[in-house]
Amino acid sequence: MNPLRQTLLAFYFNSGFREIIPIYPLYAVMFGDFGVAPFELSLLFAFWAFMALILEIPSGALADKYSRKWLVVLSGVFKSSAFLCWYFWQDFYGFAAGFALWGFGSSLRSGAWEALLFDQLQAFGAEEKFTFHYGKITAVGTFSVVLGEVSGGLLISNGYDFVLLVSAAIPILASLPFAIIVKEPTKHVSQQTIRYMTHLVEGVSEVLSKRGLRYLFLSAAFLLTIPWVLDEYIAPILWEQSFSLSMIAFLTAPIILAQATGEFLAGKFTHFSISQLLSCMAISSVLVISVAWFQNYWIALMLGLFFFTFGLSSTVFAGRLQKMIEGASRATVTSSISLGEGLGSIIWFIVFGSLSKDVGMVVTASTFGLITLLACLLFYVLARQWNLNHEHHSA
Repeated sequence: MNPLRQTLLAFYFNSGFREIIPIYPLYAVMFGDFGVAPFELSLLFAFWAFMALILEIPSGALADKYSRKWLVVLSGVFKSSAFLCWYFWQDFYGFAAGFALWGFGSSLRSGAWEALLFDQLQAFGAEEKFTFHYGKITAVGTFSVVLGEVSGGLLISNGYDFVLLVSAAIPILASLPFAIIVKEPTKHVSQQTIRYMTHLVEGVSEVLSKRGLRYLFLSAAFLLTIPWVLDEYIAPILWEQSFSLSMIAFLTAPIILAQATGEFLAGKFTHFSISQLLSCMAISSVLVISVAWFQNYWIALMLGLFFFTFGLSSTVFAGRLQKMIEGASRATVTSSISLGEGLGSIIWFIVFGSLSKDVGMVVTASTFGLITLLACLLFYVLARQWNLNHEHHSA
């Protein structure tokens, strides 16, 4: 088999299989069943984001200095240990400890994963295909979440403990072929000689010095993060509508499938300007605003359309990020953008939790639709002021 094709298949398998996690559609409701209040749920999510945040850029610099491949593999081990922690320790502090492990694993993977994929393609002279493959690999991962949602609906009849054990096994199994097949690319001489702290400083400096990267950092923090925060509350929103645990899992599946479809199609929209992407996101945010006036299955439909648009847009943004990076600290730059996501996540989780304890999940989701619309308008104005609407390589 062609070496590049074999390597890409390993990426597709790892991204896909590691996300067939049956506890995904159930853990927010599970926390409630073990005594976690709505605001405490948001505190757990904020803590999860905080753990990933404080380790995001340092782990990116690790991936620039050391092995990106083995950091990706190690991230699967930490994700597995998070679900085992929930299996053995089922209260607020046990759930927090699990999120700490999961957050650390996610931070190890975030910068390393995208940079490693770009390096693999670049080694075969195919780096221009990054957005194409990144979008489809991401889509496979998101589609696998759909399979995890459905499996969660089927397996919950055996209880939370069984679902957690199955969830713990998946990331380990997904990492084995990746560890065997993917070869660590030869690092550039500058990467081999640069010290860890130099990678750290150079990567952050590149983000601060480039207008386009600064824009992506801000948009990651205060716009693109909103749907990923909202995603964590899909199950509680549906639970508030009196759906059963199994039905919640089955309804969450098409919502995630819509997101996967958007990511899969992203490669066909790389020509979109920032203004066009923001217009699409603004229109979709109106759908979320409307959920306060709909009930039951209509809410799932509105959320699905919303996540389709954001799945497409965020993937196009990620492709632009990789094209803008010129230095040797690619993973550090990528992690710096992810730092923005972490900051935004903490803010939005606290906002959602504060609102939901007073007005409920559905009304809070509708309010987040309005916040998203306003954020789109603000970033539209900023893109015009910085002259970014038609730039693909911003200085």
